[in-house]
Amino acid sequence: MKRFIVFVAALLVVAGFGVLLYINSLDFKVQKALKGKECKVSAALIYEDKIWTYNDKKVPLLSVFKYFVTLSVLDKIEKEKLSLNDKILVKPNMVSKTTYSPMLKKYKPPFKISVTDLMKFMMSESDNNATDILIDYVGGLQKVRENLSLLGFSGVEIFADEKMMNEDIEAQYLNRARVLDVVKSIKTVRDGDFLSDGHKKFLDKVMVETTTGEDKIKAGLPKDVVFGHKTGSSSRKPDGVKIADNDAGFVILPDGGTLYIAVFVTESKMSDSENAALIAQIARIIYNKIVAQK
Repeated sequence: MKRFIVFVAALLVVAGFGVLLYINSLDFKVQKALKGKECKVSAALIYEDKIWTYNDKKVPLLSVFKYFVTLSVLDKIEKEKLSLNDKILVKPNMVSKTTYSPMLKKYKPPFKISVTDLMKFMMSESDNNATDILIDYVGGLQKVRENLSLLGFSGVEIFADEKMMNEDIEAQYLNRARVLDVVKSIKTVRDGDFLSDGHKKFLDKVMVETTTGEDKIKAGLPKDVVFGHKTGSSSRKPDGVKIADNDAGFVILPDGGTLYIAVFVTESKMSDSENAALIAQIARIIYNKIVAQK
C-alpha cells in the first residue's frame, strides 16, 4: 500500500510538472489570449535553433505577398544587370483610381518613376498599383512562383494580382502560405546568397520603413528594437467577416540577435482595431518568451 501511495504521489508530481511546462508554453499563452475571440490565428517564430508554430496551416497572405514580388524584382535586376534607378513609364491604363494607392496622391499618370520608388511604395506603403506594375515588370505571377521554387518555397501559392483581388473578394484567398514558410523565406533571403548584400540591405531598409500596421506586431515590441516587416489586410465579406489581418518580419534584438516572426489573424468577426491589438498581444508574448529564455 505504501509503495502504491508513493507511486501515485510520484505520478502527481510528474503530472504537475507537465502542467507547469504547459502553462508556461507559448501554445497555452496564445490559447489564453484567444479565449472569447471570434477569429483564427496562425503564428510562427524562428530564433537561432528554435522554431515554434501555432495552427500552421495555409492561410491567405493578402499584401504580405508583395514581399515575394519584391524578391522577383531584385532577382531580375541582378540577373539582367539592370539598375534600381531605371525608370518605368506609368500610363493611365496601368493604374486603378479605385484601389489603395498612395502613389497616385503624389503622381498623376502619365509619369516616369524609378524601380526603387515603386518598390518603396509597394513595400513600405503597400501600394496596390505599384505592385501590379512591378508584377508586369518581372514577367507576371508565373515568374514570382518560379523564383519561390528556386528559393525552395514552392508551397507558397501566388495566383492573384491586386487587380484580381480588388475585382473579386474570393480572389483574396488565392495567395496562400503557411506562416512558417513566410518567416523561413525572410530568414533564408537575409542569411543566404539569393540576393546580393546591397539588395539585401535595400530590402531590409524598405521593410523597416514600413508605415502600415503600426498597431500590429510593432505595437507589441519594445521601442528600442529594430523591426522590418510586411503587413496584409483584406476586405470584409458580405457577412462582415474579415478574411485576414497579417504581419510578418524580422526583429533585431538589443544583443544583435534576430527573431523572425509572423502573426496572421484570419476569418475574423472582430474589428480591425481588435485584430491589430490581438496581433500585438501575441507578438508581445512571443518576444517576452524569447527574451526570457536567452
